[in-house]
Amino acid sequence: MIGSSSIAAPLARVLLRPSRTLRVARFIYRSIHQLRDLPRPTEKEIANKPRLQPCDWPKAESSSMAAARFSSAHQLSEWTSSPTTILLIQKREDARTTKAMGDILSYLKTHYPHLRLIVEPHTALDHPQFEDLIVASPGDEGLLPLHTNLVVTLGGDGTILHVSNLFSQGECPPVLSFSMGSLGFLLPFHIDSLASTIQSTLNGPVSVLNRMRLACTPLSTNGQVLDRCTKAVGEAGWQVMNEVTLHRGRHAHLTVVDAYFDGQHLTEAVADGILLSTPTGSTAYSLSAGGPISHPETDAFLLTPIAPRSLSFRTVILPGRGSVQLEISPLARSSAELSIDGKEVCLLNPKESVHITKSPYPIPCIERVGEESGWVRDINSLLQFNVGFRNKSLLGHGTM
Repeated sequence: MIGSSSIAAPLARVLLRPSRTLRVARFIYRSIHQLRDLPRPTEKEIANKPRLQPCDWPKAESSSMAAARFSSAHQLSEWTSSPTTILLIQKREDARTTKAMGDILSYLKTHYPHLRLIVEPHTALDHPQFEDLIVASPGDEGLLPLHTNLVVTLGGDGTILHVSNLFSQGECPPVLSFSMGSLGFLLPFHIDSLASTIQSTLNGPVSVLNRMRLACTPLSTNGQVLDRCTKAVGEAGWQVMNEVTLHRGRHAHLTVVDAYFDGQHLTEAVADGILLSTPTGSTAYSLSAGGPISHPETDAFLLTPIAPRSLSFRTVILPGRGSVQLEISPLARSSAELSIDGKEVCLLNPKESVHITKSPYPIPCIERVGEESGWVRDINSLLQFNVGFRNKSLLGHGTM
């Protein structure tokens, strides 16, 4: 049972919605467990927990055939042992997604009753008919890597960014993403293929695309980790999936940022802001700021100005092996907002900086086995990449 103090804050917010009061009552009195109350795994259990590891191609398929269908970024992987714990992430306050999550929970409870299912509080509240769910509340992020073998998301691309944020201190488990029919760059599976996809994922082997993340650390003027930033910084820094951004925010003056690559001064950016993006993030804020589209398997950083004063300032593509430092210039007339994946972290003052490298902890996204990456399809369907203008009046006259 959940202790009353552990759910007091979530309940206070939920009780503001009278229509949910009955569900709150059922939520309190059913068999629900808090993640923080589970026994902490031993070092041996952590070392031996189920993981995906690269495996050989099927014997019936030659290595040349495999290489033609899979790039080096796509790894055919198998489980070291059967997964025991799944973290389920769903889009909030969406009726279709809530119903579909109920289908997922029902399927897993029926066909895989041995699995432990971890959910967020809103998911447990939305599905009071399911017993023995494990609730991961805010503040439990440090416990998730100890227990989770696989993450299943349902919703848009934002759910995967949320997963990256939950595992922002280090290694992220494999992520299996379902869409509800809406298009998204990070959603390879449709909810209609739920049963077959979960079965093939749990049995393996699976195709994994390791999407690069950035390791980001804010630094004070003396090069130490900036204590006042509200988000705890692990030894490897924050793990960022899309981009790190410095922006002038509400201040009237343009920000001035000195950009360094491998310790060498690259440029002085006088602009609304500047961002460093991963290839996955190239189709997010970076694209809106005028950056290029990059294939997710590219090993590179994209340094893109936001509304620069100089018209000749364009995106710079840097090798992923190096390090980037973005420092607020002494010439800046105000502080700049530091954001990671769209969430503001803190303000940086002149001579304070953020240090960024390629993270050792990518996001392992499960893809379709035996099929090419959907990236080419996505940029055409989602972005209408290089779609020309046609004179529709001529289409019926055989001239086009």
